[in-house]
Amino acid sequence: MINLRIDAVGNFCNHWPTLVVHHNHDVIFNAQIEQQQTVQLLLEPNEQDNHIHIGMTGKMFGADNIYDTKAIDGKILQDLSIDLKKVTLEDVDILDLLIRNDFQIQHTEGMAEDHVKTMQCQGEICFNGHYFMTYRLPLYNYLTNAKWKVPSKNVSRHSNTTTRFHYEDHAKELDEIESILDDIDTKFSDIRSKIRDS
Repeated sequence: MINLRIDAVGNFCNHWPTLVVHHNHDVIFNAQIEQQQTVQLLLEPNEQDNHIHIGMTGKMFGADNIYDTKAIDGKILQDLSIDLKKVTLEDVDILDLLIRNDFQIQHTEGMAEDHVKTMQCQGEICFNGHYFMTYRLPLYNYLTNAKWKVPSKNVSRHSNTTTRFHYEDHAKELDEIESILDDIDTKFSDIRSKIRDS
C-alpha cells in the first residue's frame, strides 16, 4: 500500500467544493473540503502504470440560474475552488508532477460550448475537472527519475537508454580532475624521487 496525502484549502461559494480522487480509474475519495483539510488515502498499486486523478466536481456555471462564482463589476468576491497546497506519495512531494500536465476541464452545463478543455495551472482547481499523473513501481525509483532526470540530448544507438540517471557530465568532470592529478603527479614526481632517495 502507498500513502497519498493531500493538503488542500476549500474556498466557499454557495457551498463547499467537492474534492474527488481517482486511483486506477476508481473513485477513492469524494467529499467536501471545508477550509484547510488534509486527506490521507492508501493506494493499492498495480505492477504496471498507475493513474492518479485529483479534481473537483459540483461547481455550477449557470444551470438553473445558479453560479458558484460571485462577482461585482468584474471583481470576483467568492469563487468555489480548491487550492492544492501539497500532495505527497510516501512523503515525496508530487504536486510538481501533477501540474506538469494541463488541468483537464470537464464541460459543465452553463459553460460556453467552445470553452477550453485544458489549462495550465499551478495547483488551483477552479473548474470541474482534474489534474492527473502516472506512476510505476518501484515508487522511489520512478519518482526520482520523474522529478529530476533530465533527458539525454545525444543518445548513441549503443547506449543504455533505460530510465536511470545520466552521469555523462559527472564522468566528464571526473576525467578532467584525473587529468589535472596526472599533470601534478608528473610535475612533482622528480621531487618525490629526491625525497625518497635521501
